[in-house]
Amino acid sequence: MARNLTGLDSNLSSDKGGSVRVTIAANVGQGNGGTPLPCRKVFITQDVSNTGQVRVNVSAAASNTLGIKVPKGATTAANGPGEQPPLELNISDVSLLYFYSGTNGDTVDILYLV
Repeated sequence: MARNLTGLDSNLSSDKGGSVRVTIAANVGQGNGGTPLPCRKVFITQDVSNTGQVRVNVSAAASNTLGIKVPKGATTAANGPGEQPPLELNISDVSLLYFYSGTNGDTVDILYLV
């Protein structure tokens, strides 16, 4: 059954979206593997098992000094209240996100709203 969004602010609600996981290879990665994926907002977090510091940049390559640090998720259920919130960005396409990590194979999870 579809949600009824009548009367709600369209800037605050969405009943469409999804998620993608990016694996950072050769120290770099791009949102949705570079394939266009229109959206209006993303929430980004890195896997707790990552060993490198992941950074993200918009429309240009990220590096070890360029971009915003991506927060890690909780390591246990007990850490829920203390975990860092995901990085939230208003952006038009997931493929505009560029990631960097000093460790090959680190992963990033992106939740996107359409």
